[in-house]
Order: sequence, then structure tokens, then C-alpha cells
Amino acid sequence: MYQPLYDESVEYEDGTPATLDQMSYDVANFLTWAAEPTMEERKDWVFIVMGFLIIFVILMYLSVSRLFRDVH
Repeated sequence: MYQPLYDESVEYEDGTPATLDQMSYDVANFLTWAAEPTMEERKDWVFIVMGFLIIFVILMYLSVSRLFRDVH
């Protein structure tokens, strides 16, 4: 079977050398993106949701401790 990728078969606009390793890396990243194009958006939402949950847990802890401080 012939080799599907060859060195210098692609020219990158930023001047990155077109080695076999670089092109293989690019193809793998493209296939990852093509399989799940909304992954980056979901990663951004993780920080928002985790921030909300941390604030929620702190507020709930303060509320519960204030509510039950007189219970023996």
C-alpha cells in the first residue's frame, strides 16, 4: 500500500514545516473535530456550570448552617 501522506505535500500559511508527523497530527485533530464538532462549546460550558455549582453549594451550606444552628 502506498503512503497516503508525504513530506512537503501541504503548505501551511503560518510557515509550519509540513512533516509527516505534523500532517498526521492535523488529520487526527480534524477527525476528532468532525466526530464531535460541539465539544469546544461544551468545554466552555463546564466552567460556567462548575462556577454556578460552587456558588450554590456555598449558599446552601450557609443556609443550612444558619437554619440548624439552634437545633441540639
